[in-house]
Amino acid sequence: MKYSGIVLAMTCMVMGHIHIHSQTVGQGLVDSLKRVTTALNTAKNEEGWSLSGITNVTFSQVGLLNWTAGGNSSISIIGLGMYKANYIRENYTWNNYLEIGYGLTKIGDVEFRKSDDRIIFVSQAGIAAGQMMNHSLLIDFRTQFTDGRNYVGAFDSASGNYPLTSTFLAPAFLTTALGMEIKPMKSLSILIAPLTGRTTIVANRLLSEQGAFNVTKGHTIKAFLGALINAHFNDQLFENVSLNSRLNVFSPFSSPDLMVVNCENLISMKVNSFIKVTLSLDVFYDHKIMINRKDGTTGPSTQLKNTFGVGFGYTF
Repeated sequence: MKYSGIVLAMTCMVMGHIHIHSQTVGQGLVDSLKRVTTALNTAKNEEGWSLSGITNVTFSQVGLLNWTAGGNSSISIIGLGMYKANYIRENYTWNNYLEIGYGLTKIGDVEFRKSDDRIIFVSQAGIAAGQMMNHSLLIDFRTQFTDGRNYVGAFDSASGNYPLTSTFLAPAFLTTALGMEIKPMKSLSILIAPLTGRTTIVANRLLSEQGAFNVTKGHTIKAFLGALINAHFNDQLFENVSLNSRLNVFSPFSSPDLMVVNCENLISMKVNSFIKVTLSLDVFYDHKIMINRKDGTTGPSTQLKNTFGVGFGYTF
């Protein structure tokens, strides 16, 4: 009788422990299911289209009258827009990016001359191949709005203008790449495309006959086959300070060492809801494009453009 009481007490203790343990395991399973369900609902809510964009207008003006220290009056206005339309559905993604910019500057009595002119459209479709990898197809198209002039060159009295150097669709660059996209973090994506086509378009008769932008004289299109590395970084560096950077490196199979490099960087600093400070730096190099250098020689050169401005911006 004495031992039966002890056995009964031990049995109750064991059963109580098993009951408590089963409750703990059950609660753990419920919490895990809740976390999975929340993650699935979040992913489901993120599916479909998402739209975002930035519109920025920068204006500056300097007025001088009888200013003994010297200088010139000037007016400058630059508009920049960057817009995204992204689509997600299960394992499929489709990201679209449009960047348009145009700027004019007037110094002294000289007429307005453009200081910025760009049209960039990038579209990339992907199929998930893991948590950080996608099979991707990239299309990158770039051109400009209006005529570009060589104001250092001799004035053409017959046409009443300076020599034409570029215009809409002259040049235009079309890149089509097929490869693997790696996303080590949310703000960084790297596309490695071993099969890439790059086409240069010069749809202007005058520039085509000059053989501008390395097209054969009299032709409007020249295509190359090669490999591409495309890297894109977009993130907030500090509070109200963000960086948007894109790097393209194309290596043609015919001359792998003569790469085409295009790098675009934009730092945006938010002062308040409508005032923004922007700093941009663009770098471009193509060995096949001949540049009239300042020293009077002609040959390939690194092209640089930077802008700094304070203006009104709207983000959605």
